[in-house]
Amino acid sequence: MSKAIYISPIDGKPGKPGQVYYPLSLRTIPKPSPQGGELLVKLTAAALNHRDLFLRQHLYPGVTFDVPLLADGVGTVVGTGPNVPSPEKWQGRRVILNPGTGWKDSPDGPEEATGYRIMGGTKVYDKGTLQEYITIDYLEVEEAPEHLSDAEAAALPLTGLTGWRALISKAGERNSGHGAAVLVTGIGGGVALMVLRFAVARGAHVFVTSSSQEKIQKAVELGAAGGISYKADGWEKKLLGMLPAGKKNFDAIIDGAGGDSIEKSVRLLKAGGILSVYGMTVSPKMPFTMSAVLKNIDVRGSTMGSRKEFKEMVEFVNAKKIRPVVSRVLQTGLDDLSAINGLFEDMKKGTQFGKLVIEFATTSVLRAFPLNRLTSYIVLAASQPICIFTMPSPLLSLILSYYNPNERDLIPTRQVSRSVSRGNGHVPHVSDSRRVPEDSWDEGSFQSFDATHYALQTLNKHIERRLAKLQANTVRLKRELWLLQRHIKEFRHPLFENWEADLLTRLIEVAHAHQHKKLPGGVVIGESSFAERENLNHAYSIAAKGIRMPTLRKLGLSEKYHQALQRYSEVAPYRSPNPFQTEFAFAKWLVEVQEDRPELYCFWSKLFPVCYDRTVQESASIF
Repeated sequence: MSKAIYISPIDGKPGKPGQVYYPLSLRTIPKPSPQGGELLVKLTAAALNHRDLFLRQHLYPGVTFDVPLLADGVGTVVGTGPNVPSPEKWQGRRVILNPGTGWKDSPDGPEEATGYRIMGGTKVYDKGTLQEYITIDYLEVEEAPEHLSDAEAAALPLTGLTGWRALISKAGERNSGHGAAVLVTGIGGGVALMVLRFAVARGAHVFVTSSSQEKIQKAVELGAAGGISYKADGWEKKLLGMLPAGKKNFDAIIDGAGGDSIEKSVRLLKAGGILSVYGMTVSPKMPFTMSAVLKNIDVRGSTMGSRKEFKEMVEFVNAKKIRPVVSRVLQTGLDDLSAINGLFEDMKKGTQFGKLVIEFATTSVLRAFPLNRLTSYIVLAASQPICIFTMPSPLLSLILSYYNPNERDLIPTRQVSRSVSRGNGHVPHVSDSRRVPEDSWDEGSFQSFDATHYALQTLNKHIERRLAKLQANTVRLKRELWLLQRHIKEFRHPLFENWEADLLTRLIEVAHAHQHKKLPGGVVIGESSFAERENLNHAYSIAAKGIRMPTLRKLGLSEKYHQALQRYSEVAPYRSPNPFQTEFAFAKWLVEVQEDRPELYCFWSKLFPVCYDRTVQESASIF
């Protein structure tokens, strides 16, 4: 049997769009059996999309109470249909599911007469990922990239496919590749974040809009060149002022809001620019203005994508080691409807930055082997048939997290007495104390063991990956702690952050003057003190991110100064209204600590001739 989550009708309430919120219900259904070219996949994680919330509100076409929810999922192959080629290669493979079907490779749209069908909660496609097991055609899956966790892999399919087609297929290579200026509206949603990831990885100059300054800042940390609140007065003009030298307008805008997007795009796009629209969350209507006609603006609708585009997208994610942005991961069982409802509430509020994911608390294949002692039963892959042996394990706590002691003995066991070669030694045989008559081992039992074998191999690899990540994170955290302690020790002067911010502010101004560029937002150096402080801090932070190494090399500065500029936003709030204000005090302090802190002195003193046109000694003597 298999568990699955559906929506249920409400007695006495008709399903009127927007006037109902269907509850979740857990059902136990027969475990599906793969037919023809299908794979049987044990799902390990699934992710929410806005369409799932719309289904519960009856705001999505084809709502049904007979199909499990959700379209995004990742899992392990545990069975194959009779027509799957090389079935042994599929067993135990971790795969990402294509969220839709009916669209093979046409650049124009779905080829099948039934049209494109998306998984989860509708009458048009009888599959959804909010369940334990699912069958799916082997052509509709891709192997999950190794660098992605289950949560990240589950977050990828629908938003990744939608973003890929909207950016690559619709905006085109020239308008979305290296050097292109791309605007992504409404940053924070899953599709917008994947478009940001893809465009940055392709070398484009990416800018974002949002009503949240916090989301804009997070986007900058993910690689955006800048961003602005669309609630600010004159934001379009300010946004154009942030563009790099040589760019007066955007090449492409990737939009999911609709409404007045065309009107705004006329002011932001170049002549012949592309407005790629993948959604209309603000308004289902987009008036096409005469000014857009005169400017040759090309408006292109984009919905989901083909199987070919899905494959290309996953391959690009794997090649560039892109990670989807995950806002929250809920690790729970499918019977925890209250916790799963909480994820829907997060989506209702709209405060998330990235995807909302459910990682299923799985009992895994280890349920087949009783763990009534502090030992772990491991199935080894070897040239011999399966050997079950018992050993103390440092991974016990991790393995137990996959084990449910209330569900045991799901497949038959028999006494195993065999020695398996491993390296130059042997693993001694161990006999299971519980015996089942040999004649009870039919072909189906052996197939179950075979599937369990492959699935457990995958589980062990997954645990090893997690351990490796934990070890890497431990090393990184130790180093960061050491750096923090050194930072506290060396930079304990109460005014140091103020001095650091002012000197880096001057470096930003000098670098932009060297390039004959204005600061983002059209701020003119020398007049910046009259700008609103918060906006100016943001403008300087964006400018710092945009300074490249060739410019710094021309100023005689090394890579470490580029790294300092990349974290300018951390010290921007401490800057003075006038960056010359702290020059002399900082210089005097540096000269005083020169012998005790030579590295500190060397780093900051080198900036004085660049930023103040005099050496640190000269500045200190003036003070």
